[in-house]
Amino acid sequence: MSIRIREATGADAPALLSYWRRIGGETAFLTFGGEGPGTTAADQRDVLEQMAASDNAIALLAEEADEIVACLTFSGGSRAWTRHAGEFGISVVASHWGRGIGRRLLEMLLTWAEGGGVVRKINLRVHPDNARAIALYQSLGFVAEGRLTRETCVDGEFFDSIIMGRAIDPRGAA
Repeated sequence: MSIRIREATGADAPALLSYWRRIGGETAFLTFGGEGPGTTAADQRDVLEQMAASDNAIALLAEEADEIVACLTFSGGSRAWTRHAGEFGISVVASHWGRGIGRRLLEMLLTWAEGGGVVRKINLRVHPDNARAIALYQSLGFVAEGRLTRETCVDGEFFDSIIMGRAIDPRGAA
């Protein structure tokens, strides 16, 4: 089946919460587990609608047969001196790992940022053991900029996060 990627809308909130509960139970590389991100559908709808109305935020969904199989969200800063920079989160259901969906989502994010003229820096946090994700980010021009220690705690065990970033040239070159 083919994968369709589109911007999320407020109406996607219930399906997105179900998706997040699913992936939260599939990997320890996220900031939440099978309980999901701890938000309501109404709150998530508001967030998605705010993102859609913003020039420095975007939410992308990858779907197969009308089921969400991957998601990328990016939000820039809310103040004048920070709105040019932001952080993204990305996830793909385990059954679709290795199919290039994450790369497609990231390429769409980069194209959006380059074309928008607002976002000039994209940041991310990644688990040091997530070698496939790190390799993907590096292949798209992201570089390691630092490390946060004890960033997450899963079942009583602390894990660090690697901070990576990529500058954006609004003319299309990094």
